[in-house]
Amino acid sequence: MTRTTARQAMIDAAERLVAERGMPAMTLKDVQIAADQSNKSAAKYHFGSRDGLIEAVVEARMSPVDRCRQEILDEWARQGLSPTPRQAVEALVQPLAAQTLGRPGSRYARFLVQATFDPALADIIQKHMSAKSFRHVHDLLVNLAEVPREVAAWRASDAITLAMVTLAMREGQDRTPRQTAAIVSDLVDICVAVLTAPMSPETTEITGDPATFDS
Repeated sequence: MTRTTARQAMIDAAERLVAERGMPAMTLKDVQIAADQSNKSAAKYHFGSRDGLIEAVVEARMSPVDRCRQEILDEWARQGLSPTPRQAVEALVQPLAAQTLGRPGSRYARFLVQATFDPALADIIQKHMSAKSFRHVHDLLVNLAEVPREVAAWRASDAITLAMVTLAMREGQDRTPRQTAAIVSDLVDICVAVLTAPMSPETTEITGDPATFDS
């Protein structure tokens, strides 16, 4: 096994272990065993530490997501397009769906949910969630929600979390391409509804005057 394939095998093994057994179960030793690495120093050599391995998994999976999302943003710029809420949510959901539901054997959505809710890994995940394309789409979601800005920020975060958790729940199931497309389209529908739902009288009363709530 070459260095490149050994490194990739350990990235795949780490993703699988975290998805199936949870973040605390992932050790460098476990990853080496799962990746069939006889060299006891292989993981240390390639990644330096457990956190380095986790960061490598996120980098390997998020890079194609970021590239796809940036291509969407660039196309909007070329067309001079002002995206609708649905187009903005599609830019959020579809690239991640392509690398999870659309990638055979993927466990990345489940890995990402585990890592996202692990306080010890917050900095690693936040680093990758702060990619330019992600920030751009996040800001669009906030700006397109016609509610006070603080509420809009909550809704954008809720839509992002909903998308990740839903993809994690659907990942690894047998289905046709048509069924996968329907699941992703419906997820977009739901996230758009989260973003654009009118504020109830109850929420409006709690938050006060929408014109002054953010001040």
